[in-house]
Amino acid sequence: MYEQNCVPFAPSLIESMRSLGYSFPSAIADLIDNSISAKADEITILSEPSVDPWMVIFDNGCGMSKDELYEAMRYGSKNPLDKRECDDLGRFGLGLKAASLSQCRRLVIASKKDNKISAYSWDLDFVIEKGAWVLKCFSDEETKEYIHIEMLDKVKTGTYILLENFDRVKESTADINTTFNKNLSDMENHIALVFHRFIEEGLTIKLNGMKIEGRDPFLSTNPATQKKRESSFYVNNEKITLKPYVLPHLSKLKQEDLDKLGGKEHIRNEQGFYVYRNKRLIIWGTWFRLERKDELNKLARVRVDIPNSLDYMWAIDIKKSTASLPDMIKKNMFNAVYETVLNSEKVYTYRGRKEKNDKNIEVIWEKIKMRDGYKYVVNRKIPQLKLLVETMEPEQIKLLDSAINGIEEAFPVNALYVDVAKGTIEERDKKEIEDVWEELQIQMDYVKSKGLHIVEYYKAFMNTEPYCNYDEIKKRIQKEIENNE
Repeated sequence: MYEQNCVPFAPSLIESMRSLGYSFPSAIADLIDNSISAKADEITILSEPSVDPWMVIFDNGCGMSKDELYEAMRYGSKNPLDKRECDDLGRFGLGLKAASLSQCRRLVIASKKDNKISAYSWDLDFVIEKGAWVLKCFSDEETKEYIHIEMLDKVKTGTYILLENFDRVKESTADINTTFNKNLSDMENHIALVFHRFIEEGLTIKLNGMKIEGRDPFLSTNPATQKKRESSFYVNNEKITLKPYVLPHLSKLKQEDLDKLGGKEHIRNEQGFYVYRNKRLIIWGTWFRLERKDELNKLARVRVDIPNSLDYMWAIDIKKSTASLPDMIKKNMFNAVYETVLNSEKVYTYRGRKEKNDKNIEVIWEKIKMRDGYKYVVNRKIPQLKLLVETMEPEQIKLLDSAINGIEEAFPVNALYVDVAKGTIEERDKKEIEDVWEELQIQMDYVKSKGLHIVEYYKAFMNTEPYCNYDEIKKRIQKEIENNE
């Protein structure tokens, strides 16, 4: 037996690694990971869509010396099996290079440490020309030629990344300006969600001078959000924490809340687990097959915090955008699923109706248990209908009953389900007290004109929707009852 080195052919491998599956937003997020790991508290992203777009990512982190930068530019610079710092967001030693070059053909990095600036570049066309793993190295004078490089002069330590020649974008569109702007918008939304916990703790990320606001998917500062009991368990002496949340009903959300959730149309699709690795969101909007996505579950979300030491168990990939739930911890997560889903159903089903111990409350739509499910029918006992029945001829009563049956049969269950799932149903605002009272008085005037029992009808209306939902209306009705008894 004898040994022989088998070095990968640089042009082929470096081109192949561009197809790891990074999206534009996930690639930039991977670069931001490095800035956060470098203890940066301010990250600046600059870009200018044009015929030949470019992007600069600058941070005020700890910076790198020339040797450190050289190692960072090396493919596989760190062993994924090595133990990392507890707050390190990296793993494979590939993200910086693979993420950058998945989108463009030229990556330039300059870093400042100990008052010295070092700069290297991976240029795919240069690697192809040389047929080897050859970096470009720059002198101080050459480094000064790069756009916005002067930002390094304003910090004690920091790192500058320049991405050029976005060939993938150019090849995918006939209108590069529009497409690149769309990519920047998607990237901004992605960053706002993925790094929202860092942003909430003081990290500043700016895109072309505008601060990116974090998107808290749990609306944890909203007083109507239900924060459930936090629980934790240990796997191989490493702690995993679960924190369930139940979002408020759509009717209680302001536009700024909906913006944080990505809009009404995203609420249903983004229910489920939100897995954070060192506070960085990895994967979200999945129940890992512990539950199915359902309209009644859409308000349920569970925050899962895992340490980077358990990456191997969760099968987290290089892009840090997918993960698999280990079978050995599924049972520990099921209770969190059950608790949030159950409460989500309650919020959604009983929205707008106060839960009451009084069983005499008459609802307008009754839910009837059938052999294979439920059906909804109009409650014939409500005083609005009783009043009509008492003053109608038999033939008129038959016509009314026939009309109600037709309404029940034509109830658009499937269309309503689709519209609710899409979030396109307009919630009705609660009526003004005076409007409700006037509506009731019209009915009571009819009661009086027909010589019917006034007190009996007032009591019936007080315990019937929608009047029972207004405390002021109930007080007024009670006063009328006392005056007429």
